[in-house]
Amino acid sequence: MSKSAVCEKQVYMNREISWLKFNERVLEEAESEKNPLCERLSFVSIYQSNLDEFFMVRVGSLIDQMLVDKNIRENKTDMTAGEQLDAVLDRVHTLNERKDLVYGKLMGRLEEHNVRIVNFRNIDKKENEHLEEYFNLEIAPFLSPVIVGERQPFPFLKNKDIYAAAVLEKKSGKKKIGIIPCGSGVIPRLIEVGKNSGTYILSEELILHFAPQVFKEYAVKSKSLLRVTRNADIDADALYDEDLDYREFMADIIKQRKRLSPVRLELSRELDEEIVEKLCRYMDIERKYVFRNISPLDLSFVFELQDRLSQKSELFYPKRIPQKSAQFIDGRPILEQIKEKDKLLAYPFDSIKPFLNMLHEAAAD
Repeated sequence: MSKSAVCEKQVYMNREISWLKFNERVLEEAESEKNPLCERLSFVSIYQSNLDEFFMVRVGSLIDQMLVDKNIRENKTDMTAGEQLDAVLDRVHTLNERKDLVYGKLMGRLEEHNVRIVNFRNIDKKENEHLEEYFNLEIAPFLSPVIVGERQPFPFLKNKDIYAAAVLEKKSGKKKIGIIPCGSGVIPRLIEVGKNSGTYILSEELILHFAPQVFKEYAVKSKSLLRVTRNADIDADALYDEDLDYREFMADIIKQRKRLSPVRLELSRELDEEIVEKLCRYMDIERKYVFRNISPLDLSFVFELQDRLSQKSELFYPKRIPQKSAQFIDGRPILEQIKEKDKLLAYPFDSIKPFLNMLHEAAAD
């Protein structure tokens, strides 16, 4: 390697690691005591959704590169796709530990405002009975469990959906895997424990707990929630044909993104290595792409919690209202005013109303 190439390698940061540093700054906002509590929870959720897209597009792209040629090196840091993937996965493991830690701290702080997310380790017998009744009446009828064995095919797991997985054993000692989809669209994500108690349990945790009732003919040896992230790296421009309807074409692209190969498997519990290897084999994914999360696999529910706390202004940033621009005169048509002189609106600081008025005028002209 030439001296200039060595120097360049030291100066530049790999593109993927640089992106992870950007997402690390999002996580730092969640860790910062300067930010209000609910806003910090938002940053944790944003960190997670950013990481989902990163795996779907950037990690998916690197995996595709490896399939084409493992020896191709990127021109800034001279790393192969495999070396970039190893660096990315190592960094993500470190960041996810921080994410789990800050999530736990923030949920502890939320209890001070009478809002709690619980599991079956910290509820009493009466609450347990109530949840079991709720499960039998409101959830069980909507479940579609699948048992995977030597003769039963492994089901297709949708991108970013949550599933309850159970290791099942028959009296003969043979083991199978039971899969229960948790995101039917009918079941609410947050289920209140008691009336107006402010205590909630996630629906997937409820389904996982009562998995033995779903698979009554088997003994449940271990169980975990799981979530698959799929490759979404599709070059739409390369596939587009001018003779096609663009709207239908993009709808088809979105469908394709949902069915591409897995690039990450997330688990909520520790499972036997044999079972993890079997899951990897079923989904054709390498073991290194498996992540164990302590925090929930999907944090989008924090926005529902924020709705329940919306009256507590101290938990949010002060509300900012876009200001009326001094460049426009009320009562005069917007189109006339911009013909006289160019106007500059800076969003979101200036109100977007003049622009909307211009569109109404143009539509009526």
